Amino acid sequence: MDASTEQDRSLEPKDLTGGDYGFMALIVVVLIAVALLGVHSVRVALKTEGTKRNGEQWAAWFTKASETRFAPDYAIAACAGGAKPVAAPAAAAAGEEAKPADAPAADAAAAPAVGTWGACLAHLTGAGEFKDMVNPFTGKAPNFIPACDPADRSLVGSIVLEKSTANPPGSAVATVTSQLVDADLIAEKLALKISVCDKGSYAVKVAEIEF
Repeated sequence: MDASTEQDRSLEPKDLTGGDYGFMALIVVVLIAVALLGVHSVRVALKTEGTKRNGEQWAAWFTKASETRFAPDYAIAACAGGAKPVAAPAAAAAGEEAKPADAPAADAAAAPAVGTWGACLAHLTGAGEFKDMVNPFTGKAPNFIPACDPADRSLVGSIVLEKSTANPPGSAVATVTSQLVDADLIAEKLALKISVCDKGSYAVKVAEIEF
């Protein structure tokens, strides 16, 4: 048999073996896994961007409100500047009929005082501009937390509002940063920092603004 005949036979198609089919199946599985991973990554990225947009929306509102909230006719009384906190109603005068023991529990919890961040936040998230805002990761209203913590994955999509308070002149540290809480007064201008928690509960800085 000459060399040309042997070469022709070596070029003839061969039947696929079990190993060939297994390799092709592995390739298909890998391609599917890569595709699913890509889809998941895109979804997570979109949720992270949505979280950033939430923070940016707050930053835009604070910036706009800062320009007008000290005007006498500012539309949102709960967030107006210059307002002094309204104390809770005084106790009933002596001889006034006492409330029954089974009075609604809601009466025991006073609403946030006007002139505080709590009253402003309650208005904005209750019937104001942010009533429909949702955390892209949870589908619920975003939480306001003291700080993002990678050790706590439940914080994803949360918002961190911090205020900068100036220390007395001559202090080693010019300002102190702390969480903006419900009881904080908003009668004066505030320097605020806004951050959000990404997919790993790491802090993503959004803006530093004045309110």
